[in-house]
Amino acid sequence: MYTVQPTNSKYLVQWYGGALLERKRKARGWTQADVSERTGLSRNQIIAMEKGTFTGGIKYLRKYLDLLQLRIAIIEETKDVPQLDELRELFGDNP
Repeated sequence: MYTVQPTNSKYLVQWYGGALLERKRKARGWTQADVSERTGLSRNQIIAMEKGTFTGGIKYLRKYLDLLQLRIAIIEETKDVPQLDELRELFGDNP
């Protein structure tokens, strides 16, 4: 699932949970500076990734994911919330 938020007339797409990256990094006892040194990414990029606000290329995110032994998965989106017509069908409610 992803969210879109307007930011300075651009749109920021958050499509992953950055907290997982931070949690995995800390579990290994690494600082953001350690990750920067190991991946060649800037600390600002790492901070944005961990906040879930990174807007750079996926190849940069992959460097961090590879280091943490995480992978990107593409899955089919399912509807979590029933649509109005589905609710009407369920409850027989006609406007």
